[in-house]
Amino acid sequence: MGDFFQGKDERIVDGTRYTRYLDLDKWYGIVVPKDENAYNEMCDYKVWDDNEWDIRDIYWFMKFHEDKFYLMEKYLFNFIDAECNLLINMYEEEWIEGDNLKKTLEITDRMINNSDNEEFLELAKEFRNLVLKAIEVNTCVGCFF
Repeated sequence: MGDFFQGKDERIVDGTRYTRYLDLDKWYGIVVPKDENAYNEMCDYKVWDDNEWDIRDIYWFMKFHEDKFYLMEKYLFNFIDAECNLLINMYEEEWIEGDNLKKTLEITDRMINNSDNEEFLELAKEFRNLVLKAIEVNTCVGCFF
């Protein structure tokens, strides 16, 4: 996969402006609340460590909060370059919700259809399944780094 941004901080494609603002070559933790209570808990930043103001370890979530959240089993963005930067950079938020979930699903499907990288496909399909879960339970996809 090439650099979508072609070495620049922004790019316009088909009239849509995309801006690189996060370094997504680092890992991301992807969280989908299973219900409205978990969604509210996430929106109220109860998933944050109050003392450190930092996201708690993703595996800690998996071990102790699997009843509240769906989590990716792998770090989605630990190697993926600009194609996934595009996916998240569309939303300058810590979570994707509402109509943006459908847009995210469309973009993810396009990326899956245009990639032959098996590792990317495995991760993108897992991410896609979490987006579908978020739509199904009417919550969001939380993206934490």
